[in-house]
Amino acid sequence: MYILLITISCTIQAQEMVDSVGAIIRDAETGEPIQYVNVYVSPTCGTISNYDGEFCLRCLPSETISMSCIGYKKISCRASELPAVIRMQPISTTLKEITVTRGDDIIYQLVTKMQREAKKHRKTEAQYFFRMATQYPGTDELAEAFMTAKSCVQIRDITFHSGSRGQLRGDQLDGPSLTGLGRTNLHIFLRLSPVLVNYDIWDFIFVPADIVLRRMRNLYNISCTVFTQEDGTEISKIIVSGNPAVGDRPILEGTLYVDRRHLRLLRFDGQMRGLQVALYDQARERHYYTGINYTMHIDYRHDHGFTEIANMSGIITKDSIKIRQLLYNLGEKRLRFSQSERVGENMMRAIDKVGFDSTLWVTNNIVKRTLDEERVAFKDPTFWLANKSNYTTAPTAQQRHTDTYLQDAIRQLKDNTMQLQRMPSTPRSY
Repeated sequence: MYILLITISCTIQAQEMVDSVGAIIRDAETGEPIQYVNVYVSPTCGTISNYDGEFCLRCLPSETISMSCIGYKKISCRASELPAVIRMQPISTTLKEITVTRGDDIIYQLVTKMQREAKKHRKTEAQYFFRMATQYPGTDELAEAFMTAKSCVQIRDITFHSGSRGQLRGDQLDGPSLTGLGRTNLHIFLRLSPVLVNYDIWDFIFVPADIVLRRMRNLYNISCTVFTQEDGTEISKIIVSGNPAVGDRPILEGTLYVDRRHLRLLRFDGQMRGLQVALYDQARERHYYTGINYTMHIDYRHDHGFTEIANMSGIITKDSIKIRQLLYNLGEKRLRFSQSERVGENMMRAIDKVGFDSTLWVTNNIVKRTLDEERVAFKDPTFWLANKSNYTTAPTAQQRHTDTYLQDAIRQLKDNTMQLQRMPSTPRSY
């Protein structure tokens, strides 16, 4: 009987195959897509929703998928019952308005605690998936890579391991160019956060932590609201807005979401004011300095005992130029890499040097591309590389066709790489 039960169990498991499932997540009240929702199955299987609110991941039909986002009620369902559209309900609660002074214990204790964590875990690293989509007149570009970085409090010391780049060019080539913007070192924006333990290139700006670290009383105006999540977690929503007295110096403003009981930073939504960068005017063949708009979003995790970057996104806009970056923590899944290249001033050169390892991309969950990103990557929005199954048996006719398509796509990527602009000796892009 015992042997029979084992046989039946193994038969059932064999019949349940890993499948790719996906959906779009929308606000139940407004219908708008919700970006960067945490989609979780297990410590080694998860993702986040993309810029259009979509996600896709590979899991067993019987497994439970949980979706969570601050300000929304959590949702869980079996993978086999996942609907095409998921509507998350905003938390309906009465917010109690309170005033937070510049010496408030929450901000002061939060920053000092994160400083201690950064000192203790300064060498701790995490593996990430990185994506950067760029649009400017006549050209769309996409760069993706797997990378390792110091992950406590802020991103530092980036090393790329495998990557690819794609480009689509049109006839409209007039207008602003990214030559002077320093697209080759735009990874510096990944080092930006409300609490910096290593200022590096960002030592010329103000961040919310400066309220405590530099004791500058006139940097920010502060307000706070408190609300409670479904599980009873009391969240402080602290808004820090730059004081006009700061002048023209760049300042990072935004909203911090803090777990009051455990004193944990959960999320930061911010924007930069007063940041100047150099653009290149092709018609006049000269550089000029101008302000850009930069918004950012960071989610944090604490399951390793310290504040760690879980995912991060940023959008840079200036007239007809738009650059969108995304960083996603791969969690407990530890990948093995055959190539490594530490990023200096030129991340594009580092991505090219480590090359493209297709096995990493077909066997691991990554953040789903939007249709526009897919079009740039492979010129075919119906094909998604991460959906290709990892068969152990002889390939089917469909799989052989997919393999041929993949080889053609990689060949196209190599033939359509972005034109690089060698950066000057200084790493600054402003």
